[in-house]
Amino acid sequence: MGAGLKLLRTIQKELNNTSVSLATLGLLVSTLEYPDIDIDDELTSFRQLESVLSRRIQSNSSLLQKLNEISEYLFLELRFSGNIKNYYDHKNSFINEVLNRRQGIPITLAIVYMEIASRLGIDVAGIGMPGHFLVRANDETETFYIDVFNKGTVLSKVECEEMFNDHVSASFTWDDRYLLPVDDRYIIVRLLRNLKYIYLSEDKSKKAYEVIDLIVGLEPDNVFEIRDRGMIGFRIGHQKQSIEDLKRFLEKEPVGRSAVEASSVLELLERNHKKW
Repeated sequence: MGAGLKLLRTIQKELNNTSVSLATLGLLVSTLEYPDIDIDDELTSFRQLESVLSRRIQSNSSLLQKLNEISEYLFLELRFSGNIKNYYDHKNSFINEVLNRRQGIPITLAIVYMEIASRLGIDVAGIGMPGHFLVRANDETETFYIDVFNKGTVLSKVECEEMFNDHVSASFTWDDRYLLPVDDRYIIVRLLRNLKYIYLSEDKSKKAYEVIDLIVGLEPDNVFEIRDRGMIGFRIGHQKQSIEDLKRFLEKEPVGRSAVEASSVLELLERNHKKW
């Protein structure tokens, strides 16, 4: 069994585990770049963070007080922060590096925050708002949204909408559904998709292909990821798989600019295939 298939099966197994740890899933993604990391050792960091906060948070604290305590400890005391200066550094996508460097992007900082909060018994969920990943926390009476990229600032629904309008093109309009929670599979796929674009921007086609292969494994009906695997596979010599991928894409999306590009590459691949 190849390393990629083994990793995919491990991630799928964890996703099917009802007591899945989001940090564990994030650390499994880290093995793409750091195959020798010890996930159990890395999880010790979360246990230590939880231990400190469990002593600081009072049992009768309100939800907002608990969230502020977490944010003050992580972002003011330990100085976790959004890596604004080098946002597209691929290290921002790996949980072990986020723990070591205390810098990350919204989704990886969210994974760290949610893992700690959930260990403390707080009901948290990821919010896949376009343009900016958030964390939602709620109890029986209150709901808050946390911007982990901005020092754990606690936001209201109205402030989330204002942030959306600041971050996203004016051609998109606000929809309350943007604040619906997303599941662990969505979070890991979004993390992988971020990493895919970063690797492509760094001209690391082989690394990008490994990531896309995982995404396709987790979203087997996503024909646009299948198309991308075919196009990148063409660059790095995976001709047979690329032919299969591009044919499958064109069956579902036979028209449009992407279809024209895919058809051109497929035609070239099939012409060369006859010579093999």
